[in-house]
Amino acid sequence: MRLGVTEHRVRLGSVEYRVLRVGGLHRALCYDSGHWLNLWVDRGAAAELAAAWLLAARSPRSLVHLPLRRRAERPAGAVLPERHLARDLLLLHHSLQFPASRWKEVRGRAGRAGSPHTVEFRRDDFPSRRDRAVPGTHHAEFRDRLRLTTAADTLVLSGSALPFADAAADFLDLAGTGPGRDRRWRSAGGHACAELHPTSGLLDRSVPLVHVEYCPDWEPVPREGAEAGSPEG
Repeated sequence: MRLGVTEHRVRLGSVEYRVLRVGGLHRALCYDSGHWLNLWVDRGAAAELAAAWLLAARSPRSLVHLPLRRRAERPAGAVLPERHLARDLLLLHHSLQFPASRWKEVRGRAGRAGSPHTVEFRRDDFPSRRDRAVPGTHHAEFRDRLRLTTAADTLVLSGSALPFADAAADFLDLAGTGPGRDRRWRSAGGHACAELHPTSGLLDRSVPLVHVEYCPDWEPVPREGAEAGSPEG
């Protein structure tokens, strides 16, 4: 599995940040519903999302940016929140102690130019189910949980490698979903999803739920005003 990323180096004062901006993800959308974090993906984007989260797990000194706000397509027939609620994702290791309030400036300075790279993962790089049972996740002293803050239209998720890798494995499983491919799709009446649930013990209270839904059919996003029937200028 290959994931295209662009590396950016941004210096703020005495600190230099390494930003890895993920390419692809053409059929992917992310919204903050106010109750939980929602994503919609097709099969290819589910695999790329899995690779991006595994990249975050393996890059503790980097900010992994998934630019998802401005998409050319949307799930066909899905009831989506207002377009202005679309969000980017920023994934980072909590040891960086990165203030979310700096993200807008870091993103602005990163610009569009950068150094392109291709990251490759194998199926064996993702945690297997027998490796994902982590003792102690429900203890108060457990410190590896994902935490959520919001800045500059971006959902900033920070945590250890453990929850990022665990979620990546679930997203990769979702990439195998589809009509005629997965029994979950048929038995659930055409609905298949992956969730990071509070019962896992891997989410801080700031992240009530992460829900990633598989959508096989997508359509172009109408231009501003087209949905309301406004005249074209």
